Amino acid sequence: MNSEELIMQFDPRTIEHLGISLYSKLPTVIAELISNSWDADAENIKIDFKDETAEKEIIYADDGLGMTFDELNQKFLIIGRNRRTDDTSDETEKGRKVIGKKGLGKLSVFGICKEIEVITVKNNIKNSFIMNIDDILKSKNSEYKPSIKIKNQTVTEQSGTTIIIRQVKRKNDFLNEEIAVSLAKKFLIFDQINVEISHNGKDSIIITNEMKFEGFKNQFEWIFPNDKFVDGYKHAKNIVGKIFTLRTPVSDPEMKGVYLTSRGKIVNTASFFGLRDTDQFHTYVTGYLEVDFIDDLLDDLISTDRQSLNWETNETRELQDYLQKLIRKIGNEWRRKRGEVKKKSIKDTKNIDIDDWTAKLPTYERELGEKIINPVLHDPKIDIEESSKIIGGVIDKFQNADFRAYASHIADINKPEDIPQLLKLMEEWKVIEAKQFSDLAHTRIEVIKQFEEHIKTDTKEVPTLHNFLKKFSWLLDPRILEFKDEVRYSTILKENFPEDALNEKDRRIDFLCSNALGGILYVVEIKKSKYKLDEKAIEQAYKYGVFLKDKYSTTNSFTRVVCYVIGGEKSEDKYFRSKEDTYRNSGEVFVRTYTELLEQAKEFHKEFIQKYDEINKNK
Repeated sequence: MNSEELIMQFDPRTIEHLGISLYSKLPTVIAELISNSWDADAENIKIDFKDETAEKEIIYADDGLGMTFDELNQKFLIIGRNRRTDDTSDETEKGRKVIGKKGLGKLSVFGICKEIEVITVKNNIKNSFIMNIDDILKSKNSEYKPSIKIKNQTVTEQSGTTIIIRQVKRKNDFLNEEIAVSLAKKFLIFDQINVEISHNGKDSIIITNEMKFEGFKNQFEWIFPNDKFVDGYKHAKNIVGKIFTLRTPVSDPEMKGVYLTSRGKIVNTASFFGLRDTDQFHTYVTGYLEVDFIDDLLDDLISTDRQSLNWETNETRELQDYLQKLIRKIGNEWRRKRGEVKKKSIKDTKNIDIDDWTAKLPTYERELGEKIINPVLHDPKIDIEESSKIIGGVIDKFQNADFRAYASHIADINKPEDIPQLLKLMEEWKVIEAKQFSDLAHTRIEVIKQFEEHIKTDTKEVPTLHNFLKKFSWLLDPRILEFKDEVRYSTILKENFPEDALNEKDRRIDFLCSNALGGILYVVEIKKSKYKLDEKAIEQAYKYGVFLKDKYSTTNSFTRVVCYVIGGEKSEDKYFRSKEDTYRNSGEVFVRTYTELLEQAKEFHKEFIQKYDEINKNK
């Protein structure tokens, strides 16, 4: 190589795929430059975002070691150079663990700009050159010669490197506060390196590690390493960091979940590591865990843009399994702690001593009491006022044997998170002694009888069963008091899961979809009353849920899909039975026959039926 020239050797596709395409967001690009400065032992970094003219520009300067002309050729301009293996140590002169590994970060700038000028000083010798992405891509023989501006000039300036990023591809003005917070999310090193950003030379902001947490109202925290959370994982005691929960849901979507970092920089964005994101706990938790051992493994397990780990190796699968267990355990502790806080507030403000009440109950009744009250205490969406009302109602009626039986039945067949809503519904018990009970009993019994008649006559018309189940949705599930028919989702399912090729007897009658409760989209596939529900039917229903959640789920619409398949009878096949149990326990798919719906309705309304019979007997 001619030492009089600067030469970059490359594959043009590498520049496009790993520079222009992979690094398209400003904070990610700046983060790569900060990593380089860290590896160059810089103590101070100044970044000025300039947008006073139509052509935006960024001036990035550090006080690191700088580079000689030869080092520019042999290190900076070699694409894909692994500093950790090429150099004798993966530590800097100051003992910092090197962040850079793939030698691709220098390409990142071309994801946001057309041209850069690099000015570097080392030991009072200054060099500078310009690189232009259009010229790089046009160059032949996979070789590009940057335009040299200064070569080996003796200066009195201190060592360091300045990069002027020109022709920045950005329509909007720079927002320093947003950029600062975004950068704070990507590192845990800002207590060891001073990074100052400014906007057109003013309004300076010093980036801190804590900046990403500003405005958070912490409630509980878990510090690591932690002997409580080892679980046999070999690296558990090497994990350092903090997971904490807020008093209110995490408002920043990027902060929901737990970040993983290595050597002070993120290697996996906030995540729950494969756990289904249906737990209320997930909306309240955030934090960072340092997993530096990831960088010490032989295999490179970190994606090029450092947004995620490669979770397909034995090492990372073990880590993922540990993290899932950890989050579940912390979630359980969080629910317990929230419950204790709420319990104390109820005692202080409403004079309801839950502990005293449960302590006086017989053992078997105490277990039931806790089983139905704890979900109210643990539910963060139910405030003190409403919790006091629900729990007070339970305590008032708990001595009623029928009430306990009804509550026990609800607790046994429903998920804990559904119990508070059902306890509200149990306020219907108040009508037992009210004058309007007679009318209510008449109405519900007549509905059940009419439903029974539809089943006996094998109703085939779409409007009849569709509208009947829509109007009286409590027949499907006592939790569903209202069905707001959302035809859009029904139409989408019909279009994506057609049944034209099936025999007439095997085709569905219709779909019924509703999101009336908010957060949950209910999908009901109505089959004919002679249709036998089998393994194929239950798998198909599961696919409906996966399809809708993948395509249409948002925090503003629904985050969970519950599917019901209604038919005439169930297959006796053991595989079907096994899958029915699995999907029912997961809360994703429920298989019901019309007869089961009828019997369920009678069971849940037996007190109405008994009262109805009494009323008729006394007429």
